[in-house]
Amino acid sequence: MSWVTLKNKKHKPWFRLVNATRFFAVLLVFLLAITAVIVAIAKNSEDPADQSSVAVTPEVLPTPVATPTPTPTPSINVPEGKTMDPVVVVVDAGHGGRDPGTVSPYLEGFYEKEVTLDIARKVKSLLNEKGINVVMTREGEDHLNDNIEKDLKLRADVANENNASLFVSIHVNAYEGKGAASVSGMEVYYLNKDPVYEEFTEEQFAEIVGNEIKNATGIKFNGIISRPLAVLRHTVMPAILIETGYITNKDDHDRLLSEDFRLKTAQGIARGIELTLEEIGAFEHNGELYVFKEVGE
Repeated sequence: MSWVTLKNKKHKPWFRLVNATRFFAVLLVFLLAITAVIVAIAKNSEDPADQSSVAVTPEVLPTPVATPTPTPTPSINVPEGKTMDPVVVVVDAGHGGRDPGTVSPYLEGFYEKEVTLDIARKVKSLLNEKGINVVMTREGEDHLNDNIEKDLKLRADVANENNASLFVSIHVNAYEGKGAASVSGMEVYYLNKDPVYEEFTEEQFAEIVGNEIKNATGIKFNGIISRPLAVLRHTVMPAILIETGYITNKDDHDRLLSEDFRLKTAQGIARGIELTLEEIGAFEHNGELYVFKEVGE
């Protein structure tokens, strides 16, 4: 900016503008600068968090989920003098391996061992579908020991070592001698050892299963027979042995060859086992079946 000193004269200004336009331009810039400073100071002095004019996105918290209170497992009062054991049914397919069992007089290569294994497998499948645990004495074609007596003892040992609730041995009968071809039908053997379940006998077990097989298959039921067979003597739980039919009788022989008869026989055995478990008071606890057994001396 240029200023020119004027001569001092009475009643006249001391100075005069040489370039008025430039003067006002500079003044305007100065005033704008001052205004900007004032605005900045005023802004900084305001509340920095004016909540009325600031849009705030609320924080979305997950909806709390109440933790369910676990239902207490009811305790079981085991009656005095009894034990509480899981239900295990041992199914024994008679014979096997080099021991064929009875042999067909009508069809070469048709043996008891294959019929018993087929029926036993079907029984296991049917019981498993009902949630009943099954242990087989043999799963395949072979027997347990070359010595027949030892083999029979080992089958009973399988049941005893698994603390079985029930034992069922499946067989095919044969008759030798005069009139063999005319002897037919199904039979169930039992022994009546010391009771494991209160007021329940092996005789009742045999009767229940025998009637269910008869109802399922329509085969002649020759009744229940008490006999000290090896697997019945050596087992400590209720045990029965089923002779499903006579391979030496032509009608029974044809039944034993039939898939339908084997399935129905298995259904009858499985149903008889279910009814027997009801009879001895099997009950469910934590999704498993249990029974109360008498404490052995």
